[in-house]
Amino acid sequence: MLTAGQLRAARGLLDWTRAELAKAAGVSPETIKNIEHGTFKPQEATAAAIEKAFGNHGVEFAEDEGVRRRYNPIINYEGRDDFKRYADDVYQILLKNPDARHIYIFGNNDKEFIEALGDYASVHLERMAKLPDLDFKTLVVENNDTFMTDYIEYRRMPQVSYAIPFSVYGNRFDFIIYGEGSHFPKVVAIKSQVVADAYRGQFLAMWKISKEVKGV
Repeated sequence: MLTAGQLRAARGLLDWTRAELAKAAGVSPETIKNIEHGTFKPQEATAAAIEKAFGNHGVEFAEDEGVRRRYNPIINYEGRDDFKRYADDVYQILLKNPDARHIYIFGNNDKEFIEALGDYASVHLERMAKLPDLDFKTLVVENNDTFMTDYIEYRRMPQVSYAIPFSVYGNRFDFIIYGEGSHFPKVVAIKSQVVADAYRGQFLAMWKISKEVKGV
């Protein structure tokens, strides 16, 4: 059974507020507060949702009522709801780590990205635009749709008509795969400073030989 102490400790590991945990688990902040105060014992479904939310961010509960980080260098996101979670994760990483605010994306399609987020796209774009000192560069290929977002600097790679999109920031390297059906889009995020640095260097090398995009 999930205990109040475990819940507080797990939030501490992720530096989450009650509201952030509630959003990730799909429950109310009041429910989290009551569990932590010991005035409410969660039902099995509620406890499972909370454990899943922590598990998605690398934190698990031990049998001795402890809490520990579960190291997993690969995070998978699948489907539109998970894509919103992916957008939240990217934003939180950049928000809490100013040194990670150099985000480079290759081959992404703005139209597919916005369609995948749906109504949540405007929320995400607005909050990203408010991040101070954001260095956001995007390399597009010939078939990409670009919306020329104000906070993003765009360039185009010549003689490249197809690419699997990827993004690199901080210690993360993410593949983004769009497609049809409920399992798309898919994101495979790799947490590795070595991999991130390698692809960051590759991106910047391509950036130097790319062409400026002045309009759509």
